[in-house]
Amino acid sequence: MRIGLLYPAEHPTSAANWSGLPKGVADGFELLGLEVVPVPCRIPDWIRIPVGLLARTRGGRGTVAHHDPVYAAARSIAMASALRRVGRLDGLIAMGTDLFDLPRVMQDIRIPVVTYDDGTFPLFMRYPDSELARARFPRAAVDLWSKRQGNACRYATAACVSTSWAKASVVADYGVPEDRVHAVGMGHRLRNVPERRDFSAPRYLFVGVDWTRKNGQAVLEAFARVRTLHPSATLDIAGSHPDIRQEGVTGHGYLPREDADAQKRLDHLFARATAFVLPSLFDPSPIAYLEAASAGLPVIATTCGGAGELLGDAAISVDPRNQDALVRAMLALTDAVRARAMGAAARRIAEESSWEAVARRIASILRGSPTTAHHLVKPADRSGTIYG
Repeated sequence: MRIGLLYPAEHPTSAANWSGLPKGVADGFELLGLEVVPVPCRIPDWIRIPVGLLARTRGGRGTVAHHDPVYAAARSIAMASALRRVGRLDGLIAMGTDLFDLPRVMQDIRIPVVTYDDGTFPLFMRYPDSELARARFPRAAVDLWSKRQGNACRYATAACVSTSWAKASVVADYGVPEDRVHAVGMGHRLRNVPERRDFSAPRYLFVGVDWTRKNGQAVLEAFARVRTLHPSATLDIAGSHPDIRQEGVTGHGYLPREDADAQKRLDHLFARATAFVLPSLFDPSPIAYLEAASAGLPVIATTCGGAGELLGDAAISVDPRNQDALVRAMLALTDAVRARAMGAAARRIAEESSWEAVARRIASILRGSPTTAHHLVKPADRSGTIYG
């Protein structure tokens, strides 16, 4: 198969795009031995500059201007032109569909096309701690982005999402028949670290770019309480964090996904940790959980979003606003036997959550026989590993 990848960027498969998701999907298809054809979005300066000015004169700034209908139309025209230049395709994957008009891009091209998302705009707006809700964009603008995403999901041969949490919204909010919506899972970058690990002293790891949404301050406060009982405990922080001067805590700054040296440093942090803690105020389906799991780490996850589906009982899920629950979860993983067992279980689950596995499921849908649908892990119930 020759698979096209639509993403509204000049280099669709750059690791810098959307947390690396388009690149991950492309890598997965290539691991299957299929050819991936990125469909670039190149708007000439003589169009892009006046379009940008027009969007700003209409009252848009930043993200709002970037999503303006005139910008979306320019992208759609550029992507439609690029799509016709790439030659024969057996199928197409469309991502970032809130930024362009998928039916307009496809026009009279008749090949299978699937969308891939980790959630919907109506779903994100229902969570006050999501990036979308916190940004306080004009409601009319968000409704327009939702309309484009919904139109794409309804137009596509199938709508693919990472979790059943997201699938429910595509069906309910966008009116897509359930049999045309598929939860295909989320992939991740395999953290190639040794399986043998010393769990004798607790060494926690936090990795998050958005310090506020990822709940970094709560982790610092919980760790301070844990350290009163376990003075040898340490906490490593990677991401866009503030200046941290707290005993036992080391800040490593932002480690870009596209920077090979930075990723080697992150691999080292995964290798030396004994537990991964990321109780986000909201997270749709965080890749970081799967990366930690692939390194053999037990995970402290959030109950807000679709994250609980990724690892099930191989994670301890907590209410991110319940400080006592977070402390109890961190203390539970000071038990070396439990931490080691949960880490091993998490690694086994992560093996089924590779980008290759996601691509295989999408490829089966493009072929018209979705026989390898993803069976997501059921979130743990409150009698198990959800705290708070």
